Amino acid sequence: MSARQKSISLKPEDISTIRDAVAQFDPSASTTIVGEDKAKLRDVFAPTAHSKALDPATTLVLGARGAGKSFWASVLFNQDTRQLAADLYPRLGLDKLQVQIGFGGVGRAGVSKAVIDELVPYGQEKATADSFWQAVIAGAALKVTERDQKHSPKEMLGRFANPQDWADAMVEVDDILTGRGETLLIVFDALDAISEDWGRLSGLIDALMRSVWELRGFNAIRAKLFMRPDQLSELTLRFVELPKLRSGAAKLGWKQADLYGLMFARLAFDEDAAEAFGRFLEAYSLGKPPERQEDLPTWKLSNNEAQQEKLFEAMAGSFMGAGPRKGKTFDWPYNHLADGLGDVTPRSFLILMQNAAERSRSRDAGDLILLPQTIRDGLREASKVRIEQLNTEYPWIKRVLQPLAGLRVPATPQVFFDAWKENATVDAALKISRREKALPPVPIDLSLKPDKSGREPDLADRLTKMGVLTSRLDGRYDMPDLFRIGAALLKKGGVTPNA
Repeated sequence: MSARQKSISLKPEDISTIRDAVAQFDPSASTTIVGEDKAKLRDVFAPTAHSKALDPATTLVLGARGAGKSFWASVLFNQDTRQLAADLYPRLGLDKLQVQIGFGGVGRAGVSKAVIDELVPYGQEKATADSFWQAVIAGAALKVTERDQKHSPKEMLGRFANPQDWADAMVEVDDILTGRGETLLIVFDALDAISEDWGRLSGLIDALMRSVWELRGFNAIRAKLFMRPDQLSELTLRFVELPKLRSGAAKLGWKQADLYGLMFARLAFDEDAAEAFGRFLEAYSLGKPPERQEDLPTWKLSNNEAQQEKLFEAMAGSFMGAGPRKGKTFDWPYNHLADGLGDVTPRSFLILMQNAAERSRSRDAGDLILLPQTIRDGLREASKVRIEQLNTEYPWIKRVLQPLAGLRVPATPQVFFDAWKENATVDAALKISRREKALPPVPIDLSLKPDKSGREPDLADRLTKMGVLTSRLDGRYDMPDLFRIGAALLKKGGVTPNA
């Protein structure tokens, strides 16, 4: 029986209910450790490959923007989601964790940016940042032994002016935790929010890494840093043990099966759509949805690609066109959402699906939940959102992409260089980076010419490291659809920028 052949009849309202549930996904909103946007129980999905990222023994967790860093930080901090994660990853001992926030980028999530600016004055990072982060760590640790007291960084700096006092206090906390069979995990997330100035950010994160590295001497006190890979590579970090920290890092990568598993899990536990989704699965002989989230690891639709493909074909048809020449609906989203580094994030994937469902509402979709043409439209939206998000970190990116609009890729490097040179792009992008105190588009220390001429290859190299450009074996540059469509570049046989 093919995916299009149902064993029982489905009501039209079941189709529309499931479509509405997909259309109501909210993937573009960022998760925060605490507050209204903290991780929700119903949204927890635990790919097997993410086990290392949640392991208290893993200090550094790397993930692209939208890969789920803040989500997992929130899951670890909040007791209800941490307990669920403990059930989903039983070997990690998450039920024996006490979790405190070192920095979270929002109010009530660890130390604030204002406090950092007060206690680590601009330009004095090298002299004061190490003792500051040790004070933050001490404040988190002492909550184990002095629960009813406040432990602000300013108070900790005064209390532990003598480094030996700090070491003695930490040993006491460590011994208490060890005796209880517990571990304290101090989480640092949203590190880019510490400072808008990349030079200052480098100094602060350098000091944080040194302070965290010193915790290796304790048995039951750990720290976890959530960072983007570009932060790690682009910041001028001088921490001598960084190679060791990087070698033990966990990467939040998402395979195709993980992303479809995430989507189907959300439908299975959607309050309004769960019953309709269950009937849909039964109609296509795909079993029943899990009754509890703890059962997700053994649910075939969480990780079995053959079963997932059967379900998605029932939802969206088999092919993106009249036949296989345009690609299979199941593979098409993942293949077109990867950046130049090969990463596909849940945020981009869910934006595509959400937009496709929203557009399918107003069209005659028959018994399909998603129309193939709306999946293409969803890619356009995902590309637009991705560039907007990238612009928050690299405020010059739109100025760099603007002269490339209308170019057909792949193209020789000179085509890119000429477009940039004609529009004085490097000079304009450098001015934006200086004004916004952002990471420059080309290395400034190598920029010796006042007119910035000849720096176009350096700009292309920067975009390649960011995953915005790729270099083909024949030397031509290409641009992944995730950026190409939003930047209005053309490609033979590819999705056009405008519907």
